[in-house]
Amino acid sequence: MPTITTENNFIWLLGALIFFLFAGAIADQLELWNAERIINISLMITLVINIWSVDDARTNIFGWKALATFVIAFTMIADSVIESNVLAKFQLILTFLFLSLTTWQAWQQVMFTGRVDQNKIVGAICIYLLLGLAWAFAYLIVEAFWPDSMNGLDFESWQRNVDDLVYYSMVTLTTLGYGDITPDKPIARFLAYMESVTGIFYTTALVASLIGIRLSGVDASKPIEELERERDGLPETERDSG
Repeated sequence: MPTITTENNFIWLLGALIFFLFAGAIADQLELWNAERIINISLMITLVINIWSVDDARTNIFGWKALATFVIAFTMIADSVIESNVLAKFQLILTFLFLSLTTWQAWQQVMFTGRVDQNKIVGAICIYLLLGLAWAFAYLIVEAFWPDSMNGLDFESWQRNVDDLVYYSMVTLTTLGYGDITPDKPIARFLAYMESVTGIFYTTALVASLIGIRLSGVDASKPIEELERERDGLPETERDSG
């Protein structure tokens, strides 16, 4: 049975994220009557894989696993026990917080632990998808508290709107702006332009830095002083004396 290690954890995470995004697309495309259940189940599976793949004692965030447990519990209750707008709002908020913390934890691992390799490059892709997914849940929260904040949505339940808002979020993150879904309320518009700024910054700064580190062979786990000595080609005795 394959195991999740520090050499393949982001490959697992990427698979989990694509699985959730594809499940939402299929449920929306086929207009399945049980789309809410499909989204809830795929969300729970994705959360569990998120925990296993990004968990690392070096970058672990206090309460991160507890938050994921609450999200899964709320999702199970919403799926099998009761349907409540209040419960749905809590579920969306907790999921957004979990995705945000997961993004931060993944960023810490990609940028500040170990040598940049193929797995870290995949991690950079995961962070980009996590950003888009987290912003999508931010739009869902706004829509839950202030209905009709987004133009172009056809359903009331967040599960049936998640695919549309993930699509809108990814389009906004890449600053394409097709215009078929648009923000209509001030907070929704605020989130939209802040996401655009985030997308531009990420693609131009973080990804470029990763590729530069990869090409130069820098090991991010080493102290800056040691890297500078290696760059200058100083022998071991001079490194110690310096």
